[in-house]
Amino acid sequence: MNRQFHLTILGSNSAVPAYGRFPTSQYLKINDHKFLIDCGEGTQIRIGQYRIKRNQIEHIFISHLHGDHVYGLPGLLTSMSLNDRKEPLSIFGPVGIKEMIETMFRFSRAYMSYELSFIELDLTTKTEILVLPGVKISAFPVYHRLPCYGYMFEERFGEKNVIKEKIGEYRLSVDEIKALKRGEDIGRPGEVLYNTNLTHPTPDPVSYAFCADSIARDSLASVLKNATAIYFETTYLDDMKEQAAERGHSTAKQSAILARKAEAKVLITGHYSSRYRDLEAFRQEALAEFPNVILGRDGEMINLLDYQMS
Repeated sequence: MNRQFHLTILGSNSAVPAYGRFPTSQYLKINDHKFLIDCGEGTQIRIGQYRIKRNQIEHIFISHLHGDHVYGLPGLLTSMSLNDRKEPLSIFGPVGIKEMIETMFRFSRAYMSYELSFIELDLTTKTEILVLPGVKISAFPVYHRLPCYGYMFEERFGEKNVIKEKIGEYRLSVDEIKALKRGEDIGRPGEVLYNTNLTHPTPDPVSYAFCADSIARDSLASVLKNATAIYFETTYLDDMKEQAAERGHSTAKQSAILARKAEAKVLITGHYSSRYRDLEAFRQEALAEFPNVILGRDGEMINLLDYQMS
């Protein structure tokens, strides 16, 4: 099985570009699927620098309508048209994303060479929003100053493969083979044929949860439970936790505690305030609460298969 689950951080800063860091954007490649998550100012520049083919992006996921997460989107969409994109593109985001982009296009008289569709979200619980071969995507509300969504990307595998030699050895019927492919055990008079003994092992699915921007409330731990990797914003260090709460943000310490409660494998930090030039303090603060922390920075490329849950 040839699997890919690769994340590239395009932008890691919060509202203002600073110290070589652009606002939030990420590129996620899962097998043949290519996704963009948020599209802050400077996203196009990073796409070019990291040799990402913009016209191959299939779906875009926008967390909320603050400028540092969406102001790069109109330019990216029109650049796709200038590059003669033909494939349809879908954009998931909160209510208002369609009006925002279409208003800008109307006044600028933008020409689009491809079909653009908007899927506006109005959710109160974690909800599956897209299923593709090999991956399913859910959205869930997080806790910011305006409607904001996190996204969970999870591997999904097809039917299990029966070990060929076992078919003859146990004289498996067609119906029994179908049941094994579904992951079921086979009950026979006086015995049980266990699925794990008759099928090739399936790897544990990798999952990635993107959460920006949000207060790190305990209620999110159940939503993020057992995620392989969690990106959770760390706008401030913990000495500014009161300001973080007032502005709907989190500190590195708070995000690390949440990752621990969710029993994640790895925490990726990001959305740093421009008051911080050096980011190492974020790593150290998070490591005091959670053992596996990646300092998310522009250009960071992370193979999430390396952090697969055992």
